[in-house]
Amino acid sequence: MIGSARKRLLIALAFLLPNLLGFLVFTAGPVLFSLAMSFTDWALTKHNSFSSTPVRFVGIENYARLLWGDESGFFWNYFGNTVYLMIGIPIGIAGSLGLALLLNAKSSPAGRGSKAWGVGVALAVTAISCFGVWMLTTPGPAPTELTAVKSGEIGLTDLTVFQVDRARSNAAVLAMAVLGAVVAGGMAFGSAFFRTLFYLPSLLAGVAMFLLWKTLYRPRGGLINAGLEPLLNWITHATKQTPEWVWKAGAAGVFGLVAMLAGLTVVNGVRNLGSGVAGAAALFGRVAWAATLLAAGWGVAIVLWRVHGWAADGLKPPDWLIDPTYAKPALIVMGVWCGVGGGNMLLYLAGLSNVPPELYEAASIDGASGWQRFKHVTWPQLAPTTFFIVIMSTIGGLQGGFEQAMVMTGGAAETRVLAFYLYERAFKGTFELGLASAIAWVMFAMIFAMTIVNFRLGSQMTND
Repeated sequence: MIGSARKRLLIALAFLLPNLLGFLVFTAGPVLFSLAMSFTDWALTKHNSFSSTPVRFVGIENYARLLWGDESGFFWNYFGNTVYLMIGIPIGIAGSLGLALLLNAKSSPAGRGSKAWGVGVALAVTAISCFGVWMLTTPGPAPTELTAVKSGEIGLTDLTVFQVDRARSNAAVLAMAVLGAVVAGGMAFGSAFFRTLFYLPSLLAGVAMFLLWKTLYRPRGGLINAGLEPLLNWITHATKQTPEWVWKAGAAGVFGLVAMLAGLTVVNGVRNLGSGVAGAAALFGRVAWAATLLAAGWGVAIVLWRVHGWAADGLKPPDWLIDPTYAKPALIVMGVWCGVGGGNMLLYLAGLSNVPPELYEAASIDGASGWQRFKHVTWPQLAPTTFFIVIMSTIGGLQGGFEQAMVMTGGAAETRVLAFYLYERAFKGTFELGLASAIAWVMFAMIFAMTIVNFRLGSQMTND
């Protein structure tokens, strides 16, 4: 028996040996090597086959430089940019849950005849609408002498006024056609069509998606600004016709209402404070939600307070990827759009399919409303799924941002993140591999600490 057991063990190890060797050579080995390298001054410009300078052991000098030394300004600035871009994570999670709830809703299918009639009517209305929009928005014939409109963006061809007007017309027609196609496809194929449509961005290559959004964000001729400019012109005209005190009163009213809602949220949390870690976590969630409300209300109030002054000079579409004020929000919007219908939506759909239907039946018998069923049945049952999504999204957020910054802005406009900083120190300039390794291990420590916090709070709430 001993010999046969040992033989079976050796056979199993022989089958596992290629995988174990691959793990040691390509994963564990480089990880341990980078840890050792973070305690040295290794730089390719100083330590290479053409130089006799030896690599020195410097202890924690690289870590000190990052956290409080000469590199700390760059490190903490890029860490702030990384955290800022993570604002889109809760928005994306909420959007994924909302889409999953919509796609999971039960609806009675239409008959074959009525479905065909509905698709035909939708396509006919779309065609007529596209033709009407094209007739109303298309510019006249191109003038013989075209005046160039400078975009100010490096690497993009300057456009003429005629070309910008033509792009605006095409944007309006394209938006109408897409809306009609979505309605017709939904009527023809039902929820399967929308599941495919929402998941489609996740199947596209990242660089291709970033280049597409870079084109959409072009200051002149991009579809986003082509659609925003007429709207901003109308807002400018309407604002100039309204007294300034109306806007300032509206700003004060909006912030006061939001502040009242935030205060009620915290007060209710204190009144219903539970015991233990779960109660503290619930109170922390209410405080975080109140802070989010206050921040959003403050932003809206600032816009209302200043819009009259802005309208005096005319409201113009922003230079999305050039102006630091708008570059990071532009990346957040793109990230939410790319991720809201991706893997998180599928995970929530799987979680919803595992909720026992008898729980909904019992809640309906007790007279629970739709919101009460979601709050007391759906949301608690989705706690394990949400716990997993939050942890993975947090890890991805702290590690991510490099591809977007590299492709769309080149690291300009305050879009450098920690991953971009690591790339610059390792593969540009002085090629400081030791410092870059220290950056990687500091990032690992941050991700590990955040994961532990999420695991402690999330697992407690999941068990409850």
